Amino acid sequence: MSVRKIALSLLIVIVPILTGCGGSNSSSPSGPPVTAMARFALVANVSSNSISTYAIDGHTGQLTPKATVPTGGVTSRIVALEPSGRFAFVGNFGSNDISVFAVDANSGSLTMVGSTVPAGSGPRSIVVGPTGNLLYEVNQQADNISGFSINSATGALTALTGTVATDDAPVELKFHPSGHFAYVANFNSGDVTVYGVDNSGALGLLGAVPIGLNPTSIGIEPSGRFAYVATLASNQITAFTIDQTSGALTRLSPSVSTGDGPTSVLVDAKGRFVYVTNAIEGNVSIFAIDVATGALRPLSTVLAGTNPVALTLDSSGLFAYVANQGSDNVTTFAVDPTTGALTPAGPAVAAGTGPASVILVR
Repeated sequence: MSVRKIALSLLIVIVPILTGCGGSNSSSPSGPPVTAMARFALVANVSSNSISTYAIDGHTGQLTPKATVPTGGVTSRIVALEPSGRFAFVGNFGSNDISVFAVDANSGSLTMVGSTVPAGSGPRSIVVGPTGNLLYEVNQQADNISGFSINSATGALTALTGTVATDDAPVELKFHPSGHFAYVANFNSGDVTVYGVDNSGALGLLGAVPIGLNPTSIGIEPSGRFAYVATLASNQITAFTIDQTSGALTRLSPSVSTGDGPTSVLVDAKGRFVYVTNAIEGNVSIFAIDVATGALRPLSTVLAGTNPVALTLDSSGLFAYVANQGSDNVTTFAVDPTTGALTPAGPAVAAGTGPASVILVR
C-alpha cells in the first residue's frame, strides 16, 4: 500500500480527546489506595458503529467491559463528553450526524437521547467548548466548523446558524486553556488555522500557520504557553510557542521525529510530558517538555496494540488508555509520574470493531 493510501486510511480515526476528572471510589484502610479519578470509559468503534462502555478499577486502572451500545449512525469515530459528565456526543462521519447519549452517574450506562442530529459533511472532530454549553463540529468534507447549543437539562443539540471556514480537510480542533483561542489542524493544506473566541463562543479566523505534510493532531500544554502538532507524512512533531495576547503560533526548531504514522498528541496535566500514538508502527512515543522553552526531548517508545490511534490520560496522571483500531481493543498503561514512562497494566481489553476514540467519565 502506498504512503498516500495509508495516510488516507488513517483519516477514518482520530482522537480529539477529553479526560475524565472528579470523584474516586472509596477503599478500606487495609486495601490499596484509590488512584484512578475516572470511574468509567467510553470507546467509539468506527467500524461497528457502537460505543463500548467500561468500569474502571480505582486501584489498578484496569477496565472491565460493561456494554456495547449502537449509535444509530454510520462510521462512529469520535466521542466527546459534556463537562458535568451527564451527556456524551458521538460524531458519525459516514452518516453526517451526531448521536446524543445520557450517561448514568451510578452505572456509566448510556441511553440515547432522541434521534441522531443532522450535522455537516464528514464530522471529523467534535469538541465541547470552554463554556460547556456549545458543541463544535469540524467537518472534514465541507472544510468548515459547525456549532450547536447544548440543552443543560436534556443534552439535546440545537444547530446554530452559519459555519466558520477552515482550510482543506480539517481533522481536529483544540481550544486554548484560556478559552480565548482555538486551533484546527488541516490535513490536506498542511497548516493550522487560528481563531479568536469571543464571549458568546463565536469563532473568528485570525490566520493560518504552515505546519508540514498532513497534520493530524494538536496538543496544547496546560498553561497555554506551548502547542505541539503531529504531521503524518513526515513522522514528526513540531513545537510552537503561543502568544498569550494574540494566540499566534511561533515555531520552535527543529521538529522531532515520532514513530511511523503519528495520529494523536496529548500533553499531560502537569505540562511535563507529550504522548504520541503511532498508528502504523503500533506504539506510543513519549517526550519530555523543557518547561522553560517548550522544546521536546525524546524519552522512550512503548508498544501498544495494532494501529493505536487515540490516547487519553486519567486526571490523576497515573493511568493512560490507548484505543487500538487494528486489534479491536484498548490497552491500559500505568504512568510513572516522575519519568512519564508507560507500563502495561494487564492485558488489553476487547472493544468493538475499529476503536477510534476513548474518553473517561468521572
